Amino acid sequence: MNTSSKPETRRISGWLLVALICLAAWALSTAVALRDPLKLMLEWELLAVFVRPETHGWYRTVIAMVGCDVIIGSFIVAGAGWLALLARRKSARFPVQVQAWLLAIVVMRTIAYLLGEHMTHAIGIAIAIPFDGFIQAVVAAALGIPYFRLSRRVQQTFVAA
Repeated sequence: MNTSSKPETRRISGWLLVALICLAAWALSTAVALRDPLKLMLEWELLAVFVRPETHGWYRTVIAMVGCDVIIGSFIVAGAGWLALLARRKSARFPVQVQAWLLAIVVMRTIAYLLGEHMTHAIGIAIAIPFDGFIQAVVAAALGIPYFRLSRRVQQTFVAA
C-alpha cells in the first residue's frame, strides 16, 4: 500500500486556458509588431547617421526609443517562449515566473516611457511617445498577476512533482 500520495495535477482548461491563450496572442502580436522597428534599427545608413556628432537630438531620441521598444518586445517574446515551456511541463515554477515576467514588463515599459519623456524635454522637440505598450502591460499585469497568484485551478495544475 502506497501511503505517500502526490498531489494530482489537473489539465490545463477553463479560464487558465483562456489566460494562456491571451498571453500567447500578446506575444505573437508583439513578435509581428517588432518587424518594422527591427527593420529600422538594422538600416546601416540610419545607424551611420546616428553616430555622427552633428546628428540632431530628435533623431537620436527616436532611435533610442525604438531601441527600447525592440528590447522590451524581444523580452516579451522570449519570456513567452520560456513560459510556454514551463506551462507544457506543468512546472511548479510557472505561476511565480509568469507574475515576475508581467511585473518586469510593466517596469520596463514605465522606464522606457519616462526615458522617452525625459529625452523629448531635453531636446525641446515634442515627439509623440506611444502609450499603448504601457497600457497593455499594465492591463496584462493587473489581470494576470492576481489570477496566477490566487486561482485554485492554477495552484492545482502547477504543483511540485
